[in-house]
Amino acid sequence: MTAVSGRGQLRRMPLTSSRWGRWVPFVLLTVALVVFPLVASTAVVNVGVYALIYGLAAIGLSLLMGLAGQVSLGHAAFFAVGAYTQALLVTKAGWSMWPAAVVATVAAMVVALLVGLPLLRLRGHFLALATLGLGIIVTVVVRELEITGGTSGLYGIPKPEFGGRLYNSAQEYFWLLSPFVVVGMLLATNLVRSRMGRALGAVNDSEVAAECLGVDTFALRLRVFVLAAGYAGLAGVFYAHWLGVVSPEAAGFELSVEMLLMVVLGGLGSVWGALTGAIAVSAMDEGARDLITALIPGASGEVQLLAFGVVLVLVIILVPGGLAQLWHQLTAARTAHSTDGAAAAGTAPSTESTPSPSVPNAAPSGSRLAGLLEGADLPERGSPLLLVRDLTKRYGGVTALDHVDLDVAAGEIVALIGPNGAGKTTAFNMISGVLPPTSGTVTLRGREVQGQRPHVAASLGATRTFQNLQVFSSATVLGNVKVARHLRSRAGILRGMGGLARSEERSIDAAAREALEALGLTDHADRPVADLPFGMQRQVEIARALALGPALVMLDEPMAGLSGSERTSLSELLREASRAGVAVLIVEHDVEAVLALADRVAVLDDGRLIALGGPEEIRNDPAVIAAYLGVAAEDESLVRQAAARVEGEVGA
Repeated sequence: MTAVSGRGQLRRMPLTSSRWGRWVPFVLLTVALVVFPLVASTAVVNVGVYALIYGLAAIGLSLLMGLAGQVSLGHAAFFAVGAYTQALLVTKAGWSMWPAAVVATVAAMVVALLVGLPLLRLRGHFLALATLGLGIIVTVVVRELEITGGTSGLYGIPKPEFGGRLYNSAQEYFWLLSPFVVVGMLLATNLVRSRMGRALGAVNDSEVAAECLGVDTFALRLRVFVLAAGYAGLAGVFYAHWLGVVSPEAAGFELSVEMLLMVVLGGLGSVWGALTGAIAVSAMDEGARDLITALIPGASGEVQLLAFGVVLVLVIILVPGGLAQLWHQLTAARTAHSTDGAAAAGTAPSTESTPSPSVPNAAPSGSRLAGLLEGADLPERGSPLLLVRDLTKRYGGVTALDHVDLDVAAGEIVALIGPNGAGKTTAFNMISGVLPPTSGTVTLRGREVQGQRPHVAASLGATRTFQNLQVFSSATVLGNVKVARHLRSRAGILRGMGGLARSEERSIDAAAREALEALGLTDHADRPVADLPFGMQRQVEIARALALGPALVMLDEPMAGLSGSERTSLSELLREASRAGVAVLIVEHDVEAVLALADRVAVLDDGRLIALGGPEEIRNDPAVIAAYLGVAAEDESLVRQAAARVEGEVGA
């Protein structure tokens, strides 16, 4: 189920229904699909057949756009690959429908894999334009090749036979299609609820945060791109047998626009919205064709395409969340009305169990954190974990980080402090893989990771939080933390679609709840994270990082926005993590807080490491005092001498 945030973006709602409750919509849909051809006219059922065919393709496109965040303007290309492959196998190779359908669907997926490897490295409008080009290429190829029938296409595709029955009427074909649509929707819904669905939603919300939790975003998007093509290819199979002919229009831009409109009208990321949008657009297609012809005699398909464009623009402006948004608004209004009625009758539900966001949460016991880290691959306490050597980052003539060396041992708390602009976050970004260094090495557990994407460091047990919050705004608090267990679980797309990872899901849920309990966020587990105040969102980020079971956790300004009691609670939690063997590297502007917390403190100034030692040593270091108070020209030699001294100590 989806909802719409204040910014008009779809937000996946918490899925709290029971196992049996999840089946109710599909049972109702099945009944509706069985009854519909019995009560509707042949002309209306004919429109329904097209709606189901395009609905299959729209389900895949909705997953691609709504979850993976990839805009495709050439989805009809895969639809055409499936249709043409089916037509060729049936008419020229003499295959029966069902073996050919498998090959045609796989062919669409293979094409998606081949084009996705280069295309999905693009982002935003570049990817959209590339997929548009793909659709044009496929259209030109099938139009020019003799084997595909040129501009005339392929004819003579027979109506399907199954169980000794020929499906040659609109009613029978509708019934033949219905099971595929229901199963396709069920599989897609399972995927949205699964480990991979959570990861997809996280990637769409914040790619860098998802990568830092171990999600290989490119590989994941590629898989969904291929899956979406499979849905489109299967839809193309049914399209070919229904029409009996496949022409270049099957890959045309007009059809891609229709599919895009179906997804946007239904609601991005909503599986049910994709089918609803397909029904609405198919009905509108039929009505627009008659209306435009009546208004403009002799009007061509381009005028109809213009009508679709107008509708698409209006939906984006007026109802950005599509029909899913309208449905949520109606249900929310009904719920609010019921609540108001209960309040008027003196039976309003109690809110005593829901604490105010402004009330500090109690600090958890250490045993809960120890349970969360149980089974984590932690090195022996005190052993070398992170080795940074000669780390440098230059932007043209500006040096943001200048030949920095730093070691962090397992179970150690190291604070990285310095004035604004000293290079602290830049160092974090290079250590975690968010930025490639200009020079230098970052060695994590004996493996060099500099220049590699963040999921590589995460796979070795290193994760981080961000100075600028990077929560997954479309998910709940619990959903955010569940993403952190991505590396601790194994279910892929196929298991997720089949609903075959329930025991693993229970384990993920339990670990995520332990992390929330450690930060005192249990009562907020099912709240949308976007609705929480800034300080609580900061705590969710920390809970998410700890839920990964890290060997090294890097916290960038973790105390910003927290109250005094919350800071004390967080400090106790980090000490407990340290005692369990987790290394903590922390950037924090509250110098007194980190001096009280850290085992060692590293001080950066103007990109250089000017001091490294125990808290008391740093507190009284003249170079550190000069850096924080401002260095006069005659004092610069003091800072240079301190930097040289620190480099010598680290090198030794």
